[in-house]
Amino acid sequence: MTITHSDGFPVEPTETDAFYIGMGERYDAIVTLGDGAFPLVAKPVGKASGGQAMAVARTGSGAAPGGDASPRELTGRVLIGSDLRPAQAAKLPSRRPDATARLTLTGSMQPYAWGMNGAPFGKNEPLTVRAGQRLRINATNMTMMTHPVHVHGHTFALPSGLRKDTVLMAPMQSFAIDLDADNEGDWMIHCHNIYHAEGGMMIALEYIA
Repeated sequence: MTITHSDGFPVEPTETDAFYIGMGERYDAIVTLGDGAFPLVAKPVGKASGGQAMAVARTGSGAAPGGDASPRELTGRVLIGSDLRPAQAAKLPSRRPDATARLTLTGSMQPYAWGMNGAPFGKNEPLTVRAGQRLRINATNMTMMTHPVHVHGHTFALPSGLRKDTVLMAPMQSFAIDLDADNEGDWMIHCHNIYHAEGGMMIALEYIA
């Protein structure tokens, strides 16, 4: 399997056996198959149970695999999308940030409470930017769970230059994301596990004069 795009942007083609995809992320992949009927399987990460999703790709005769099929690739090379390298044409033009902002993910399962910058949505202060600025958001995940962080209305670049609009943040992980403020309006940044967003892990991104 060769990954060719992430969130619609071309990357350096990368071969892998499997990849870790978060809610809201999208990937384009070329899957090379032999002759027969093959399972394409998705399993939850880090859970002993919870079932799996499966599609069958058929290129020739043969019996369809059972619903509990577990391809050996799932225990092979598992790619995390943020490790991809961007194609040159997908990179943001080089530019120093005009403004910076802090984004801290907080919360827990017990008690079930989530937030950004120390408070749930509606009680936290919006991030602000002016039209035309390059904004650098210094993001930190202070929880013990992985969260897919999604920015509405914009794409952003990771330090590697990889373009995304949703990125997985591992527990205690920190990195900066850069975006160009080229879509004036009031937007949101939130965890794309929507039950976490509903629980408060969301913050406004607002344009100011």
